[in-house]
Amino acid sequence: MREIFEDYPTDCAAAVTPDIWSDGDIAVTSHAAKSLYGPNAKTAAAWCALGARSDGRSGDFSFWVMVFKHLSTEEIAASPV
Repeated sequence: MREIFEDYPTDCAAAVTPDIWSDGDIAVTSHAAKSLYGPNAKTAAAWCALGARSDGRSGDFSFWVMVFKHLSTEEIAASPV
């Protein structure tokens, strides 16, 4: 398996991939995720964070983690006591 990656460049595209979402509005994105994915919105945000992390987009990773946390906060506030 090692032979496959010997010619793979160490400075892959992930290192230069620009952030896409880092300037987005967290509340608006959270609302859109809930509208699109319903009860699976947190899972969708987590997958977006994972994708950004694996692509090397640290700003986008932080953004999607904040969206995930925002969705979690909304879920806790909406739950009956």
